Amino acid sequence: MTSLSTPAIVLRAINYGESDRVVTLIGRSTGRLSALARGARKSQKRFGGGLGLCSVGEAGLRERSGAELLTLERFDIEESHGSFATDIARMAHAAYVAELVSKLCAPRQVEAEVYDWLLAFLGALDRHGASAERLRVFELGLLGRLGFGPMLATCAVCGGARFPAIAGDDDVAYRWDPDRGGAVCSACGKRGRPIRSIVRRALVRLAAAPVDAPAFDPLPADVNRGGRDAIFEVIKLHINGPLLSLDFIAKIGGHV
Repeated sequence: MTSLSTPAIVLRAINYGESDRVVTLIGRSTGRLSALARGARKSQKRFGGGLGLCSVGEAGLRERSGAELLTLERFDIEESHGSFATDIARMAHAAYVAELVSKLCAPRQVEAEVYDWLLAFLGALDRHGASAERLRVFELGLLGRLGFGPMLATCAVCGGARFPAIAGDDDVAYRWDPDRGGAVCSACGKRGRPIRSIVRRALVRLAAAPVDAPAFDPLPADVNRGGRDAIFEVIKLHINGPLLSLDFIAKIGGHV
């Protein structure tokens, strides 16, 4: 039996039995894992009053050889992001990024950079509110930190045809082909679908942006939609099943 402690973020918690909860966490030193929190729906002392979505704290865990789940013995909350409970848009965006991390991160694979990226996003979401632009920055940063990031500024095949310095002076036609690594210039193939220069430029800019910036230049709706669709095509290569949080965002009339 092994005991361990790690900074952790709650990605999901579901009720189990009469008083327990099964919790999915991403720990900075453990990666994504699932653990049984016995008595979590009753204990105020060991779990700080709850295990809410995207709560941040120090998790005390116990692992027994051969057991499928770890045991969560305590969760000392450091940040509960109170605005998520009162702002449905913030809550919806938090649920979306938590589901992304849960589906894209392999179990028990340490991803300290992903943990820090998620932590920074949640703090900015709490302070500054929900925005589609911040989601695009988070998605691109998450994919890059996991080694799935698409090529945007240059051709994924030949590495050439970098953007000219002057916006609107891009006379190289590109196609979007996630199977080949992202943007592909016309000289390297006809597979994939055309991607607008203005969309590709926006993605290049957002990929370099800090996720905790107070605000971002707003994207026109069609540009955001084009960037979102391109990123989703990459995400779908690495997950199984739908992202249920997107249905929730659609039901509340939110934008993603």
